Amino acid sequence: MTFRFSVDAIKFLAILLAGWVGFLHQPFAGDAAHAQTTPFYQGKTIRIVVGFTAGSLYDQYARIFAQHMPKHILGNPEMIVQNMPGAGSLIAANSVYGVTKPDGLTLGMVG
Repeated sequence: MTFRFSVDAIKFLAILLAGWVGFLHQPFAGDAAHAQTTPFYQGKTIRIVVGFTAGSLYDQYARIFAQHMPKHILGNPEMIVQNMPGAGSLIAANSVYGVTKPDGLTLGMVG
């Protein structure tokens, strides 16, 4: 007697296994609570460097992003947009890559 797995049976077993593994990693009621620290972004300013002129489409996207994104980040940081046009946004890309610290407080929107 031969037994063959169909593709649907393999998918079902994979989903069942993933759900079981996910259940094992859930915290239980008896686990100790961890101390809460202040969020990293609380009281800080995130800068978005745009490689195009003010009023361009990239600038408008960055300003909409800066207006709505802080409420989704822990600590509600302030977000500002800085335009750095030139060389098809290569100046802004080089500035974000080479000059700024890699601390997560500077984002680049380049073409």
